[in-house]
Amino acid sequence: MRNRWLIYLAVGLVFGFADWYFLDLLASLGQNQALNGNLLQAPGYIRIIIVMALVSSNYGVWLIPVIPSAIYEMKRTQSLRRAAISAVVVWSAAMLSYYAYYAFMLMFVGLPNMEFMLFSNRQSATYWADWWPPFQRVILAQFFDWIGIAVIGGAIVGTLSAYVFNLVSKKRRQRQPV
Repeated sequence: MRNRWLIYLAVGLVFGFADWYFLDLLASLGQNQALNGNLLQAPGYIRIIIVMALVSSNYGVWLIPVIPSAIYEMKRTQSLRRAAISAVVVWSAAMLSYYAYYAFMLMFVGLPNMEFMLFSNRQSATYWADWWPPFQRVILAQFFDWIGIAVIGGAIVGTLSAYVFNLVSKKRRQRQPV
């Protein structure tokens, strides 16, 4: 039983890291001149569909790790509560790894317009005083906003996906000949 929860935790940690690069991929699509040129010539409804697809994939990708974990937990325990908790664990771990990686990038790799936060600049007399307010605003504030969404949304999505799975399973069993 404990291995299952460690797997949910690991899936969330890996997913949060991977989402960083998925967002980079989506951003690179938006910066592609050839795609943008063709998009500007496309009819309005095509542009709306493409924007909706990009936004949907940005948020919809978060369903990929959470729905299978909730369904698996439902199969194992027949408990909506545990299915919801599995989803909360996955999304919370993903938030933790996403923002931990974000902090790492700020401090050790550097991000545009945030070069002053690089750890290599720590010899500056005002480094930590300059570093702390943006860290609070960019990392901590966003993390606490999104962790609330991960807990509440994870519980809702986990419960709904397990409930729907349970309904579909019951209907399938009723259709099977005895």
